[in-house]
Amino acid sequence: MCKITSIFPSTNKRKQAKNNGEKAEQFAQQYLTEQGLTFVENNFFCKLGEIDLIFLDQQTYVFVEVRYRTKTAHGSAAESLNPNKLAKITKSATFWLQKNNKLANPCRFDAVLFDHKIDRQHLTWLKAVL
Repeated sequence: MCKITSIFPSTNKRKQAKNNGEKAEQFAQQYLTEQGLTFVENNFFCKLGEIDLIFLDQQTYVFVEVRYRTKTAHGSAAESLNPNKLAKITKSATFWLQKNNKLANPCRFDAVLFDHKIDRQHLTWLKAVL
């Protein structure tokens, strides 16, 4: 008998990656709340892109991208913030501000990065990445 293998990633690997991404977002949400930010929304989707987390830091809306890398062979979590990804976040945030009548409010773009593990030791919070 011959075993047939697929060229596509297994469903289990995709589910695990999604679960890890969700865990990273939940951990980041908890961490930023502990740092004094007020949670507003998570996983905002629109045709322009997605925003992982939205917070309020006093009067400033904070749009947070969460990145997690188990291995850095293809680059670190920080290196995965490419110009294309940042442009999508910017467009999505502008849409969110417009949709919620908040265009007059100041905003900033942060990133919470995890390399290797989802824990405090491996967490990096970059403020104002754009």
